[in-house]
Amino acid sequence: MKKLLFHICCAPCATYVSRERLAPRYELTWYFYNPNLLSAEEYERRLDAVRQMADQFSWPLIIEPYDHAPWQAFADCRAADPERGLRCRLCYADRLARTARLAREKGFDLFGTSLAVSPYKDTAAILSLGQSLAAAGGPAWLAEDLQSDNAFRNSQALARELGLYRQKFCGCEYSLNPQTCVIPSAV
Repeated sequence: MKKLLFHICCAPCATYVSRERLAPRYELTWYFYNPNLLSAEEYERRLDAVRQMADQFSWPLIIEPYDHAPWQAFADCRAADPERGLRCRLCYADRLARTARLAREKGFDLFGTSLAVSPYKDTAAILSLGQSLAAAGGPAWLAEDLQSDNAFRNSQALARELGLYRQKFCGCEYSLNPQTCVIPSAV
């Protein structure tokens, strides 16, 4: 089986596709790197749910320590951007570049992200970034439609069933600003 490093934004988006689609076909490792999260409390809340699922399904988990300041330094000037705008693309690029680099360093065959599960993210930008990083010398990009077969709706149902923390915003402080985005209600 090929080795896949899968960046995890949150347990709800990652668990369903990992269990149903990825783990049966890949040697799966989860990677939690989310400096965009607005507080250490939000980081720990999401990480706790990620740890629960990694433990429950015996998926290896690599965790990056919380360090919001560098992310905020580059994102702060984009505070007025709309959700799914340039600020979000910069955030995707940061997390995907770090994932691709770690995948290359650790000998993974490919990398991907649970960011591609959510219909509230700019999936085209995420896919393009992943393909660019792979073409620039990273391992292969997991070029799969992670939204097919109602994956997001199924992921939310599974999260409810498992009692996972289900947040209603991407995680950064800017996504809470009602002038820059609409916070979707939980599905």
